[in-house]
Amino acid sequence: MVNINFLVIKHSRLDFQSTEKLVMEFVTKRLKHFGVNQVVFISRDDLSTAIKAAATEKDYLVILDIMNPIVDWDLLKQMIESLNATGAKYAVSDGAIPGTQVECILAPGVSEWRDVTCDNSDAVVVFRWFSQDQHNNQFNLYKYKRLKMFLFLIKNIENMHALDIDSLIQKLSDDEVFNRLAAFCEDVQVHIYKECPHCKGRIIPLPMRMSQPFCGYLPIARPLYHECEKCGLIVISPYVAQDHTAKLYDAFDKQDFVVTLNNPYQQGTPRCDFSDFIRQLPQSPRTLDLGGGMGGFSKFLKQTYPQWHVTHSDFAIKQNTELERLGINTLALNFLKDPIEENRYDLITAWEVFEHIPYEKLEFALNNIYTALSKGGVFMFSTPDFDSPLCQSNDFFAVCPPFHYLVLGRKWLKTYFEAGNQWKLHSMRTCADFLDDSDMWFDYVNKTAPSFQLRSTAKILKVLLNQPANKQLLLDHHMGTEVIVTLIKK
Repeated sequence: MVNINFLVIKHSRLDFQSTEKLVMEFVTKRLKHFGVNQVVFISRDDLSTAIKAAATEKDYLVILDIMNPIVDWDLLKQMIESLNATGAKYAVSDGAIPGTQVECILAPGVSEWRDVTCDNSDAVVVFRWFSQDQHNNQFNLYKYKRLKMFLFLIKNIENMHALDIDSLIQKLSDDEVFNRLAAFCEDVQVHIYKECPHCKGRIIPLPMRMSQPFCGYLPIARPLYHECEKCGLIVISPYVAQDHTAKLYDAFDKQDFVVTLNNPYQQGTPRCDFSDFIRQLPQSPRTLDLGGGMGGFSKFLKQTYPQWHVTHSDFAIKQNTELERLGINTLALNFLKDPIEENRYDLITAWEVFEHIPYEKLEFALNNIYTALSKGGVFMFSTPDFDSPLCQSNDFFAVCPPFHYLVLGRKWLKTYFEAGNQWKLHSMRTCADFLDDSDMWFDYVNKTAPSFQLRSTAKILKVLLNQPANKQLLLDHHMGTEVIVTLIKK
């Protein structure tokens, strides 16, 4: 009988909401179910010392990151067989569903730790596994949204600790579980689209074949996004009822934004370029930023244009002394429900907001903005551009269910606004915040894409997009991840 011991590396992210104990209990229960002799939790700083203390001449020693809690036992057994067959000292894997892989297995008698990720010697064997290619999921806990889903699942799937990977994924497809996952695990009312809400055309499922950054527990057998074959609108279905959407934006969702590094509000970035319409604004325009989060864009405006009258808004506003110090007005505003003051603003902006609006509220929101603008006022917004190959690649169009109700594209937006009589479509420009963080994103794809072929492609793209000229080439061909739409009130 093979003897296996585990060293499990703890992570500070699990200090959030006191979740560490629950995850540790699940990991211990799962490993003990599969016959592990000993499970010891350690800090990464103590890893080398712990290996020396735990290594024996007859036991395999497995290093596990606690953020990958759903260990694939079938994979682990194959890795041990590979160690025996090759005589290697260390075994790692490639191609497992993120969150199911162990970091490394040390052969009996090995007591020295080394960075096996950079080691191409015969001492390390890489075992290829194809569960991600088969299932396309992501079970690690490095996103707080996935942590919330994991905590829901261990509470609601009986004996989840004992399930193999295929059985677990089959459970995720059950109606009761799937509908809760599609609602960010909240007990809320969900609806299903049977046809396109815009033109009544037939909607076709869009399976997510690449990794899912935020909500990786959604099974590939249950497509969440659907495209209208007639008008091209993409909707999420099932979707959370309008009156219940506030429950989605909880502490787990907000914490993901706390650790987000990207800052798109800088001089010279597409969102901050008003050169093609600034002359038609008053000398001291009144501006309103909708869904402004922590106020990053409003701060940019006030610091860049001190004479402007800047208002920051969101559905709920906490006191922000920095905004007050800068002379920025703040406004708690649900513009999907409450009227904005009529003819009050010269420039209204909404960055990464409209994809969060249910289709049934889209017309009201646009009418509300139209009424709030002065004559000739400007509305400028960004949204993921499904028509861009970069947006379609790696399933980036589906990056954030269930929060993104709609996925729009240049073609649909152009048709929609040109069909009405309220707005002049002034411009549609490519925005590529994604490209500014291309190193981070393609590192991510390299770790999570379904096949080694696609992971290799991610490595190539990372190198190519390190060159500014290549980034600009994509922008020149309208291949950003988002489109910036500028509308002028007629």
